[in-house]
Amino acid sequence: MSNALVSLTQKLAATLNMGDGAGLIVKCKADGCAKPCKHPVSGLCGAHYKRMQRAGTLEITRRERGTGTKTSNGYIAIGYKKKKKQEHVLIVERVLGKALPTGAEVHHVNENRADNRHENLVVCPNKAYHKLLHVRMAAMDACGNPSFRKCPFCKEYDSPDRMKHNPSSRYYYHAACKQEYRKARSAQA
Repeated sequence: MSNALVSLTQKLAATLNMGDGAGLIVKCKADGCAKPCKHPVSGLCGAHYKRMQRAGTLEITRRERGTGTKTSNGYIAIGYKKKKKQEHVLIVERVLGKALPTGAEVHHVNENRADNRHENLVVCPNKAYHKLLHVRMAAMDACGNPSFRKCPFCKEYDSPDRMKHNPSSRYYYHAACKQEYRKARSAQA
């Protein structure tokens, strides 16, 4: 506990005639933890507070020894030839029998980066193809047609035939939506 918090607790205890203030120290609310609470809003000690921030749960989320670690962006990394390598890349390389081609990416079909089953992995020849898979999956989930595109202005999905597309940009948009957006922006200025 910080020195300021200890002295404040002792002053309050002295004011209330409670001795040294040991009865005023709030314990961590995690089951089985007797450490003092360092985060009064959450009611957790430092270790449980960090675990809650990192993993979103008070439960221990460590993986078994030798099964790799979960990276900050959700992938599983495994020690391989004195380096860490992502598990899904290792699995694909083992299936291919060679290293992943330069520029190729591995796509997780169910979008769960920690699910590295063979049937959940697809090799994409490049980043553009990988992005296209995600765009088509989002369209399929939103409107049932993987060929539709989302207008960045009105956020509606529509056929690319009814939208404009600037070849230098990846976006498809409705001309009326873009015109309305520009009018609103010029009115603000």
